Amino acid sequence: MESGSSLPASFGHPVSEKLTKSNYALWKVQVLPAIRGAQLTGYIDGTKPAPPTEIDGKVDGKDAKVMNPDYTKWLALDQQVFSYLVASLSRDVLSQVANCTTAAQIWAALEEMYSSRIRARAVNTRISLATLKKGAMSISEYFSKMRELGDEMASAGKPLDDEDLVSYILTGFDMDFNPIVSAVLARVEPISVGELYTQLLAFE
Repeated sequence: MESGSSLPASFGHPVSEKLTKSNYALWKVQVLPAIRGAQLTGYIDGTKPAPPTEIDGKVDGKDAKVMNPDYTKWLALDQQVFSYLVASLSRDVLSQVANCTTAAQIWAALEEMYSSRIRARAVNTRISLATLKKGAMSISEYFSKMRELGDEMASAGKPLDDEDLVSYILTGFDMDFNPIVSAVLARVEPISVGELYTQLLAFE
């Protein structure tokens, strides 16, 4: 793929979720497979840098600098990847990377913009998971809130497995639920979130 300048017909189809300030993980899940599938990852991660624009050659029989055909091919592919990325950005995000001219530049700028936000979002959500208490909520309401926080972790690129979410859920119960919490902790096999929900509804 990288030796030519044409892309698969499927590459460049618009993504369903344009990048905004809050959906970087979902956006990345859409664009990365398309770029990998076209074997063009090197154009965004910097491992396929631009070759020299000119090389030594002959013009009218004399030594001279001439356009490098490898650069022409590289530029054609790079700008198609660049165009694909630009088309997947919301207007607000696009204005933040308007000065970028290559696919690697725009990718690096987006990574820098969102990496700190994602870390902060994941940390804040973990704090919410650890501190949320069932209190006066019903089991259904409590589970709904915990699942929302679990989904928030997934959208921040840090999905929780069932065992982690179960641990957070159990932490939020008061002493009234000690019998079922103790029973769950005593199990040899880990319990799924769905099974825990069913048992807690019956206990409630």
